[in-house]
Order: sequence, then structure tokens, then C-alpha cells
Amino acid sequence: MLKRLCWSALSFVAVTLAHAQEPDAGKVAFRDLYREMVEIDSSPTTGSCTKVVRAAETRLRAAGFADGDVQVVIPEGKPDDGNIVARIPSPGAKKKGVLLLAHIDVVDAKRADWVRDPFKLVEEDGFFYGRGSTDDKAMAAVFLDLMVRLKQERGFKPKRDLILALTCGEETSNRVNGVDYLLKNRRELIDAAFAINEGAGGLLAADGKKHLVLNVQAGEKIHQVYSLEVTNKGGHSSRPEKENAIYRLARATLKVEELNFPIEVTPVVREYFRVTGPTLDNEIGKAMSAFAKNPDDAAALTTLVNDPSYNALLHTTCVATQLDAGHAPNALPQRATAYLSCRVMQGTSPEQVKETLDQAIGDSQVTVAIVRRRDGSKAPELTDEVMKPVRAAAAKLWPGVPIAPSMTAGATDGRFLMSAGIPTYGVSGMFAVPGENNAHGLNEKIRVTSLFEGREFLESIVRAYVK
Repeated sequence: MLKRLCWSALSFVAVTLAHAQEPDAGKVAFRDLYREMVEIDSSPTTGSCTKVVRAAETRLRAAGFADGDVQVVIPEGKPDDGNIVARIPSPGAKKKGVLLLAHIDVVDAKRADWVRDPFKLVEEDGFFYGRGSTDDKAMAAVFLDLMVRLKQERGFKPKRDLILALTCGEETSNRVNGVDYLLKNRRELIDAAFAINEGAGGLLAADGKKHLVLNVQAGEKIHQVYSLEVTNKGGHSSRPEKENAIYRLARATLKVEELNFPIEVTPVVREYFRVTGPTLDNEIGKAMSAFAKNPDDAAALTTLVNDPSYNALLHTTCVATQLDAGHAPNALPQRATAYLSCRVMQGTSPEQVKETLDQAIGDSQVTVAIVRRRDGSKAPELTDEVMKPVRAAAAKLWPGVPIAPSMTAGATDGRFLMSAGIPTYGVSGMFAVPGENNAHGLNEKIRVTSLFEGREFLESIVRAYVK
């Protein structure tokens, strides 16, 4: 009898251990979905967003989404620029829905330059490698996986609509931007009380082990493109004249180099410095803390503006990025043009930037023009409705880690939504050491643990938003 009991106990322990060692079925399914998304090339030169959309559509329909709750939207004449919108409706909802937004297009990746095939998901040394592995197919996969699971979950009845939009065209102006297109043509599909989007993750210590700060993006700079142009009559290069379009343009660009737009200390950036500063044991951290306490601290400001990342948060910037001059090596130039990439603070109009450039250059023969005009938008308010679930989920996953609002110096599709009156917040819960993900660059990657932590975090806040 004793021998039989011992054998039963041992068998129970063995079975229990075997089950404990089995991988979580949900995580396995998610990893397969994530792999599929990364391995479908959606770059502008060699890929197709529509192929990603069709794969997502297959999964959504298999999960039980009705025809009316899944909409594939492909702009006319752009068969590879597809988008998909899915909805879990809430009959009789008293509030507008919540939009989960992620772009599925990626920047180009040349296989010869990469260590690994950019369109094969590779797990190595604690990272997932692949083009789009972080930007933005990580969030796209998390949101799609969550929609599938919630649809299949018995008893799940959201109190407001939950909307997923996977869109194309975020990474390049050569494609139709899906968010802009949907707002102009099918706004009813994505209209929402607010949206959760890319734009902010979390900061890890240099050793990659300690979680320092969770960021929530509340605002972004606006990308405007300007041109500086000089025209001359030209002539034979054997008879140089004092007036030369290239020389005059060169002098103008040097004045742009010397131009510093006024410092603008937004509440979001000041709070970001206040929260983040104490977590960084270096001069930058000390400068952040000092500047947050006193924005007139000249020494702290000098330290911050000498760092390109933090300088970009403090004011509008314009930098020369392209030159086009002359028409032949043996002729005097008839035209010389420089292009400026300006990242403009919210609340500053394109015309105000143009006026500042005109004044700084101070040359009536240099024509300043707005090449790409994008209207600004207002930074969204960090309401309790948005932040309470974020604080609760963060406290559970990363106890004691502070939450800092942030403004990105780059741009996301949130600019279209915010201009349309839909507050948009960048929050992923995916932590990284600064610069390690190398989004848009070679060997793009994301920490495996960070991806799965982000998945758990995003599920927690989404459930809270619609319960």
C-alpha cells in the first residue's frame, strides 16, 4: 500500500512538472503570429502591406469576426497599400470606442547589409531580430493577437467598442498613408474616444536588467520640409562672376546652421525631465533634475542642448538634408536649392518657421518656401481615464518604476488622429536600453522579454479601458 501511494505521488509530481515545463499555448500562438507578420515583407520597394492585411484578415475571420466587423480598405490605384480595421462591438455602448493603432509597413532592408535575413524572424541571445520586429510589428502583433483572443473568450462583453486598425504608409511619403486615408474616406471605421499607438516604451539601465522609467507619449513634433532656392542667369564657367548661386546658397545654409529657435519648455517635457532625471546616474540626469526644478538654469540647459536627443525636445529644429545645384560641370549654376527638415514644436505654425528662416538668412535673393506643409496638433491631455489603467498595470508588472510623460521628436500617425480630434497616446510597455533596437537601421531587434512584457501590459490596460 505504501509503495503504491509513493508511486502515485511520484507520478503526480512528474505530470505536474511536465505541465509546468510546457510552453504557454497562448504565447506559442502569439509567437507564430508575430513571426508571420515580420516575415511578410511590407517594405515600399519589395513588399506589400496588403499581404500582411490579408494574413490578418484570415486570422480574424477564423476567430469568428463577422463580415461587417472586418473591413479591408485598399486605396484606389495602390493595390499594395492595404489597411484593415476590425471591431468588437458593444451594443448600446454609452461611450465612444477605443482605437488600437499600429502601422504594418516597414522601411527597406537590404539583405547584403544585414547579418541575418531581415525578413526572417530570428531569436538569438535574448533578442528577436528582423525588419519591423520593433517598429511597428511588435505592437501590431500584440493588438491582433489580443483581438483574436478576446473575440474567442467566452463571456467577454466590452462596455464600449474595441477597434483595431493596422495601417500602411507611416514610414514613407511614397505610399498612401492609411490613417489619413481612413479619416478622409471612412472615418466612421476608426472614430474613437482616444487611441493607443506607438511612440513610447520604457527605459532600461545600461546592463539591460533594471527597469528605470515607463514612458507615455503625449505629443509629438510636426515634420515640415522647407527649401532655400537661389537662381542666376548662369554662363560659361571660364568666366566666373562674383554672383554665384551656389556660393549664395552656401552662405544661407551656414546661417541656418547657426540658427537656434527659442527654447520652449512644455509641461510634458518638464515633467519628463523631473521623473527621468533621478533615475540616471550621470551628468544628463543631474541636468534634467536641475532644469525641471528651474528652467532658467543656464548650466543645465547647456548640458541638455549639447545632447542631440534632448536638444530636440526643447525647441524647433531645422537641419539641411539635401542639396541640388547646377546643371553642368562646365557651366555657372543657374539654380541652387537646399532642403531643410524641420521638426516643429506643437503650437508653432509652418508660416512662423518660414518667417524665422527668412529673418535669419536675411537675403532677399534666397527664396524660402514650404515644400511639405503639415498642420500642427495639440498635445493630448493625460486624463485619469487613460492613465489609471496604465498606473495599475505598471505597478503590478514593475513595482516602484516611475511613469514619465514624453514628447517624441520624430513623428507617428498620431499626428493625423490628433488633428482630427482623436487624442492619441504612445504607450507599449516594451523596455529597451537607449538605441539598442536600431529601428530603421541594420539588424533591427527587440528583447524577447520586453516583447512579452509589453504584451501583458497592453492586454491589461486594454481590458481596463473597455470593461
